Amino acid sequence: MIFPKSMSRKVATWHSIVFISILSLFSVLLYLTFSSSLTKEVDSKLAREGGRISYYIENGYSSSKIEEYMNGLPVSAPINEEEMYWQIENDQGKVIAASQNLHGQRIDVSGTLEKIGENIFSWDPELNGIPLRAMSLPLISTNKLNCRITVATSDGIRHFAIDQLRNIIIICNFGFVGISIVMGWLISKKTLRPIQKIITTTNKITATNLHERLPIEGPEDELQVLSKTLNGMIDRLETSFAQIQRFTSDVSHELRTSLTIIRGELDVALIRNRSEEKYKLVLHSVLEEVIYLSDMVGKFLYLSKTSNPNQIELKKIDGTQLFQYVTNHLWSLTVKKQIELHVRIPDSFTLNGDEDLLRRLFINLIENAIKYSPEGGAVEIKAYSKNEFIRIEVTDNGIGIPEEHLPFIFQRFYRADDSRTRSQGGSGLGLSLCKWIADVHQGTIEIRSKTDQGTTVIVNLLAG
Repeated sequence: MIFPKSMSRKVATWHSIVFISILSLFSVLLYLTFSSSLTKEVDSKLAREGGRISYYIENGYSSSKIEEYMNGLPVSAPINEEEMYWQIENDQGKVIAASQNLHGQRIDVSGTLEKIGENIFSWDPELNGIPLRAMSLPLISTNKLNCRITVATSDGIRHFAIDQLRNIIIICNFGFVGISIVMGWLISKKTLRPIQKIITTTNKITATNLHERLPIEGPEDELQVLSKTLNGMIDRLETSFAQIQRFTSDVSHELRTSLTIIRGELDVALIRNRSEEKYKLVLHSVLEEVIYLSDMVGKFLYLSKTSNPNQIELKKIDGTQLFQYVTNHLWSLTVKKQIELHVRIPDSFTLNGDEDLLRRLFINLIENAIKYSPEGGAVEIKAYSKNEFIRIEVTDNGIGIPEEHLPFIFQRFYRADDSRTRSQGGSGLGLSLCKWIADVHQGTIEIRSKTDQGTTVIVNLLAG
């Protein structure tokens, strides 16, 4: 069966199919029940008539006497005398007594015999083209005479009633099918009207008007849940678009600033001939901006490659080896600034995470601590167990972060201008990357800091 693509037509089609199936089943059961009931009623009257003849035979009445009594007595109402036929046959099959309205004819066994009792059969013969309902009773033995009684009655009324019922059922079914199709169409239209509203509103929502929301009306049914779910998705999309726009604006600003500085330095250098020292200063300034841009672009690429949490493989990592790698990686920077690096971690502990991401996390944090500490200062790294987490603290005695900047410190490109300037090489991406790494590891990161007293970064990660 090929179903229409339209949802409303599908609903109407299924409604009609179910209704027609139920109606057909009901019609068949009604027809069979009514036919069986009428047949049993006629058979019951035939059995009573046959029982009267059996009574006469069992009491020794002769064939002529039975004919006199049966032909002279009225039969059971509502069957008229003209509609009731009977005959008595001996064991050789010869008719020894019969009703007058047979006029010398006999009721023949024809059609399919239906057993309705012990040696009692019924069938549907014809007499001169008139349909009958006949019943044959068991052989009766009396006075060395074996008899079989057959009674029949005109079956036109039963056939007429059954035919009429069949015709009424057929006509009504066609009418009900038409009504069901119309009702199915109306029900589908009414039921799916909210979906049409959802479609219409959704088609209006674009990247420029994400403030639009789907209507939520009516009872709390599946459609209302769908509307709320879609509205939640649109909320997330709006937030994502806003973040992308802000991110794009920030990137553009950062790139434009660096390129403006580079162009300005080069323009000034090319206006007239300068000394070697002057050219070196210009090149040094340009190199700083190029290093800054290179660092920022590298972090962009790293974020784009690892932005899908489903691609991160979590496994047990040796924490001691991890921090040994990080401190070795930053050794030259500590020597350059004469920073004392104190590492106080357990002899053996494990973390559950992605080793490459965790290396990036702690390199960024410790590099920041070294970068913003004064020459000859100290940076302390501590790690210890706390419930099911490993708590890692990175503490410096540097310039610190003003309290009003702490709520925004993990936002991309955010820099506390008073303390963390571009002259120190910060791009504003490092801490946002650290926050993201902690989140995908189901951990937390927080910063505690006071101006001119130093900063402590606290990271909680799941133990392995």
